[in-house]
Amino acid sequence: MSAEVGEQATLDALEAAAEGSVCLLDPPERVAGSRLRARVEPAYGEALAGCLDVLSRHGESVLVMGSGTRMHWGNPARGVSVALSSRRLNGITEFDPADGVIQVRAGTPLSEVSRRVESEGWLLPLDPSGAGGTVGGALATASCGPRQRGFGPVRDAVLGIDTVLASGERTRCGARVVKNVTGYDLAKLYVGSLGTLAVIEKAWLRLKPIPACVHQVERSFDAVEDAFAQALAASRRSSARAVGLVAEPPSVPGAHPGPWRLLAEFAGEEPTVRADTEWLVPGAAPGVEGEGVVEELRARQAACSEAGLHARIHLLPGALAGVARRLRERGAHLVVYPEPAVVHARFEPEAGDPGPDGCDGVLGLLEEIRGAGAAEIFIESLPAAASRERDVFAGAGCLELMRAIKGRFDPDGILNPGRFAGGI
Repeated sequence: MSAEVGEQATLDALEAAAEGSVCLLDPPERVAGSRLRARVEPAYGEALAGCLDVLSRHGESVLVMGSGTRMHWGNPARGVSVALSSRRLNGITEFDPADGVIQVRAGTPLSEVSRRVESEGWLLPLDPSGAGGTVGGALATASCGPRQRGFGPVRDAVLGIDTVLASGERTRCGARVVKNVTGYDLAKLYVGSLGTLAVIEKAWLRLKPIPACVHQVERSFDAVEDAFAQALAASRRSSARAVGLVAEPPSVPGAHPGPWRLLAEFAGEEPTVRADTEWLVPGAAPGVEGEGVVEELRARQAACSEAGLHARIHLLPGALAGVARRLRERGAHLVVYPEPAVVHARFEPEAGDPGPDGCDGVLGLLEEIRGAGAAEIFIESLPAAASRERDVFAGAGCLELMRAIKGRFDPDGILNPGRFAGGI
């Protein structure tokens, strides 16, 4: 049987399983390093399971995606020409305002869920960087934005997840209450796995109450030591929900780099918020509210041109100031969160120095930082030519364990092959 006949047989079977929700792409689309000839969009769980059963039986790997806002994350997919989108797996299936829990299908936009729960006095504690995104994408990437200090990591919001394995088998782990989880909590395993273990169908999420009072403030510092000492102290105030430092590189080498700006959001009961605001900025007007501080941090964290490099660096708190100073001197635009001690460093290409060769010096510096201490580094964005040559998770530990888990959940490498650490 020719390759074309085999491809057509796969597409015909997908068309039947997805009940017509297969879109042929002509010309093909390039996404996550793949040249896609078709996209399938099942609208409910049974159709999703049927599509994965077809792909598994035909030995066809698939690029799993949601709205596509973070497909630049991870390594390029390997040997993929079909995309499986969760966009039509959309909607809130159950919402209990009394208990503050909600079950949502994976393709539901985060903005839609936020509007619904806020109308009942709750917040959705998923705060990815950048705009857009779906619930499934936020869980698969475990993307955390400025409010991680107040919301906690993504996995803390997850009570249970319904998934479909590469074989087409539907699974469920966890439920709407924590006490229903016994043994190892598999729901936490799926969070941050970039769709390499299973496709998320829907999830139970724990909500947070809308705080009674929110204040945002800003303060500038010339000395890096003062900026980081105050930022770390601010992040440990009881009402701190978002605390970040931002800084630009020097305009020319050797020039004064300018101030470090501390942006903070305090949220909670009014007396505590007022006290924390006054502590950080004495005499500040207590009525400053809105989204300005958080939106600036979120936009800066997500910014990166196609020719730029964006690295996320996890460190011990004591190493933050030294590493940040070194990165800034090298030309980085910085967003630093003192807790949980994360540096976002964005490097834009210098004039006359584009392409993968322009990344070598920056990547060398990042390797030095990794080797000098307990730093974990993830390259969130690279120029396309450079991303084909490097593992963006370079230096990740426990690779053998991760390969064993991948082999157990997806032995034939159907789901997002190559996207995770070590080309998993």
